[in-house]
Amino acid sequence: MIIATVPRHFVNLSCMILIFGLWPFTGLLATANPHSPDTPAVSHHDERSAVVSQKLPPSGLSPEEDLEYSRFMHHSSGVTVLIIATLLLIDRWTPARSRLLRIGSGLTWLGFGVFLFVFSDLEAWPIGPAGFIESFSIPTADEWIQHHLLSMIPMMLGIYTMLFYRKEPWSLWSYLAATIAMLGGITLLIHQHLDHPGIDFVNIQHRFFAMTSFFVAASLVIEGNARFTWKGKPFLLPVALLLLGLQLALYVE
Repeated sequence: MIIATVPRHFVNLSCMILIFGLWPFTGLLATANPHSPDTPAVSHHDERSAVVSQKLPPSGLSPEEDLEYSRFMHHSSGVTVLIIATLLLIDRWTPARSRLLRIGSGLTWLGFGVFLFVFSDLEAWPIGPAGFIESFSIPTADEWIQHHLLSMIPMMLGIYTMLFYRKEPWSLWSYLAATIAMLGGITLLIHQHLDHPGIDFVNIQHRFFAMTSFFVAASLVIEGNARFTWKGKPFLLPVALLLLGLQLALYVE
């Protein structure tokens, strides 16, 4: 079987990375109930509806629909990343790398980036009532800019994946992709939603996303550096993506 060709120490290391990367995240998930039984639950999105809705161009969503849409975006992103990670694992477990798998995962990355670029913000350009120039002055302009910058990361990784046709990738592309992943991690560290001004559970989850983005960047650097001769290094990127996909799929708000 293909799995038998993977070094045992790499499997053990991957399991440890996934466990230690997810246990604090799932621990927080289990205790994420900010409302006591005696206190009526008030959604952050309800607060935003009361404070911001009069300033924003109408998106046509109620506070409950806005909350569901946010969850949908994170969960669908997680499922997509898990699919990409699975395709990469299959490709790199296969002795003769499949061009079809490589192109499939690359196109999935590109489609994912375009999806985020278009649908991240319903109140702003390109699908919202606010035009391109107007979007820079809406109350959530910072979020809108960050979301569009973050959407460039899967697009870049899609190009990188489709160019990964040799046993060793071009160092330049590896380092460029790693730089973009690092910038994405930094953006996630400072990412702040208008309706979540403090370090609450939503922002803590985004900090976990940032840490995993740094792991993705490190795996790309190791992958593109010929001095690292560890046989398991091609599997670091898929493992990092599996971790990120699971975090997104477990996202709560």
